[in-house]
Order: sequence, then structure tokens, then C-alpha cells
Amino acid sequence: MSAETDYDEVKNELKFISTSGVRVKILISLNNGNLATDQLKDKFGYRTSTILPVLAELKSKNLIEQYNRDYGLTSLGKFYSLLLINNIEMLKMLRDHETFWLNHEVQKIPEPFLSQIGSLNNSQIVDNTSANPFETHEKFMGMLDGCSVVRGVSPILYPDYPDLFKRLINSKADVRLLVTREVFELMRVKYAGVLQAVINEPNFSLRTTREEIRTAFTVTDNFLSLGLYRTDGKYDFEADIVSEDAAAIKWGTMLFEYYWNQSTDVTLHDCD
Repeated sequence: MSAETDYDEVKNELKFISTSGVRVKILISLNNGNLATDQLKDKFGYRTSTILPVLAELKSKNLIEQYNRDYGLTSLGKFYSLLLINNIEMLKMLRDHETFWLNHEVQKIPEPFLSQIGSLNNSQIVDNTSANPFETHEKFMGMLDGCSVVRGVSPILYPDYPDLFKRLINSKADVRLLVTREVFELMRVKYAGVLQAVINEPNFSLRTTREEIRTAFTVTDNFLSLGLYRTDGKYDFEADIVSEDAAAIKWGTMLFEYYWNQSTDVTLHDCD
């Protein structure tokens, strides 16, 4: 079965949880712990006469249960609450950065991660200005200062990347990089000296992949920086989406591990 056919079976549930702002807010609030009627009333400014019928509806759907004076989510209600939170975060992030997403490819981001793109809700677009066409790149390099964990995936190569990452490795940062085969061959030809100097360092790992990757991103212990190809097929060197939020860092780390687990180690012999 597909989502199109499944819709007919769950349309009433979708309507129930999405057509009442009061129901939505209660389900989301209870995700953080049990609350009493007065606490819900004070939190949202609703009257008791508004709150009580909604609580009764949610109880009738087995989404919440009552513990003395408090209300809490059932196991089923927990799923509904997380579904609402994920969808709201995704919609807000898409609204806040609508132009960015409209102008960039996302089809090559694996669907399990694309469906969790709301994790980037607390993010900002860093882009170049007319006065400084290198601002995006300069800010990225500045943010790497002081990072102790660096994970990167890239189908592109800036000329200053090899020396930048060499400095990070020499500063004892834990660095893992994954590049496409094309980028590795370019590194091997143009930056052989740098590769040979760091490839056996215990705090550095390099892997390659033949899989088509259409995003360049770096995730550290402090931030996530994500770059994409434009819809015209060219990589966008002028804008990144950046976040220092824990949820975005977790999302980026999991995406890195997804690619890392499908890649091949580079050895000193490969760098000759």
C-alpha cells in the first residue's frame, strides 16, 4: 500500500489532530511531562470551559489519561505528540527559509533524513554579500576554530581546504573526512604532500565513495554547516544553512554516519 491509499484510512485521525489549535497545543505540551488543568489554562490563556471538553476528547481517543489532577500522554498519545512536533518544526523551517529550499536540490538527501529536516528549524542562512563575495567561506573557516570533533562530506574542493584540515589534525582535533572519488583524485594530484603528512595520524580518517553526493556538509561538536547544489545543477558556493542547535548537530552526525558506513578507507598507498 502507499500513502495515497493509506490516507483514506487515517484521514479522520489527521483531521482530529490538526483542526484544533487547543488539541495540538495540549498534545505538544504534555510531551514534556504531566500537567494539571490549571497549568494548561495558565500556559495558553484558555478558560476552563475551553480546556475541559478538549481533554475529554483526547481521553476518548486514548491519547491522554488522568493521574489524580494531572493529565499525561498515553503511549499512543506520545506518538501523536512527536508527529505534531516534527511536522510543525519542518513547516516552520521551510517557511523561514523558503527561498533557499526552492532554489536548491534536495532529492539526493536520503529520505529518512529528509523527513527529519525539521531538525534544522533553529538555523540561519549564511550567504555572501556584494561587498564580500567570500563571506560564506570565511565564516565557515572561522567557525572551525576551537572544534575538537570535525566530520565532513564533500563532492567539492576549495583550494584552502587541505591546509585548513591539516591544521585541525595537527591541533589534535578528531577529524574524519569523506570525499567523492573525483575529489580524492584531485587531492592526490594537487595536494599529495598534505595527504601523505596526515594520512597516518591517529586522529584522522579519510574515506572515498563512488556514490553520487549532492551536498557538502560539515558537522562538529559546535555546529552544522550544510551546502547544496542549486536547481540549475551547479554547486552553490554563495550560501550555506548553518545551525548550532543540538538537534541539527545530531541530524548532521547521523547523516555523516550514513555516508561513512557506505564508503572505503584511504591508505597511504592510495595517496602515492
